[in-house]
Amino acid sequence: MKKFLNKIKSNKGNSLAEFAVTAAMMATLATTAAPRFSGVGEVGKQNQTMANLEKLGKMANQYYMDTSSPPTPNNPSGEGQGRIPGQERYDTQIGGYDRLTDVEAILNEQFNKWDDGEGGQWKSVFGLASANPSYVGEYQFTDEDTDWGQGSGTYEWSLGLSAAEGPIKSPYQQGHYIYIVIPGGQQEYINPNTGESQLVECNECGPILVLADAYNPSKFYTVKSFN
Repeated sequence: MKKFLNKIKSNKGNSLAEFAVTAAMMATLATTAAPRFSGVGEVGKQNQTMANLEKLGKMANQYYMDTSSPPTPNNPSGEGQGRIPGQERYDTQIGGYDRLTDVEAILNEQFNKWDDGEGGQWKSVFGLASANPSYVGEYQFTDEDTDWGQGSGTYEWSLGLSAAEGPIKSPYQQGHYIYIVIPGGQQEYINPNTGESQLVECNECGPILVLADAYNPSKFYTVKSFN
């Protein structure tokens, strides 16, 4: 009996020691793995928002192609000259920039948060009604309302969605998709001697679209040219 009791005590001791070691290892693994899993989640959000921006760019390209063709029964949206959703004509501006170098300067320097005042130069793709209501009061950008077609660029963007789809939303709580359009009919010329920029007439030059995620426009954006 004494040997039996000693054996039980020995087994209990080993079990407790093993448990302590296992618990310590699990704690260490949890501590080191948590940041990695968090990083994976962050990378996933980054990839998702860039994929969404690419999808929006393709939607804009399809709309431009549709409006480029003359109107037909199969393509009633044809206008004979392409434009981007929200534009009245291919040579109209949306937002606060008339040249791409100005946009690039902003994106390279300071526009890195959803509540930045620079947002006032941008327009919402799908309208503020589709944004997270917890952050709408912090946004500086606005809806793109117009007086032609169905009355808004938001509507024209929505034409690229299937009936089952809603507005494309950012994976970030504070995120929201915004855009500006550099008007067509012009070309930016950089003087190689002075580095100064000037606009020259260019009838065959199409508009330039810049899309961004308001969560951090300087990090998440795409530029599309249309000709």
